[in-house]
Amino acid sequence: MSKKSFKDNNPALAFITTQEAQQPQEVQEVQEEKRKPISQTTQGKKGKKLPRINMAFSTQNLEYLQIISRIEGISITEYVNRLVEADKESRNDIVEQAKKIFKGANK
Repeated sequence: MSKKSFKDNNPALAFITTQEAQQPQEVQEVQEEKRKPISQTTQGKKGKKLPRINMAFSTQNLEYLQIISRIEGISITEYVNRLVEADKESRNDIVEQAKKIFKGANK
């Protein structure tokens, strides 16, 4: 019995050569994401976590959040944070007045 020789007909070498000979694929353009402020980026930083809360939603609201967050291409958390930010901006005057009242009540 003779040994097989892969010098002339090496299937692995043929596979590698055909892979290199292929044309590069076109790359889709990536949309730029709005970056979170540096103070909110905590991923991968040991000991740095944002405060968390547990929330309960009705079935209809949860379904809406899942769909709208997929449409926007963001997480449900990010979507809810954006809603809170928008509400905070629209009610800024009321919140400032409430802060003054609450500070006076705590004395």
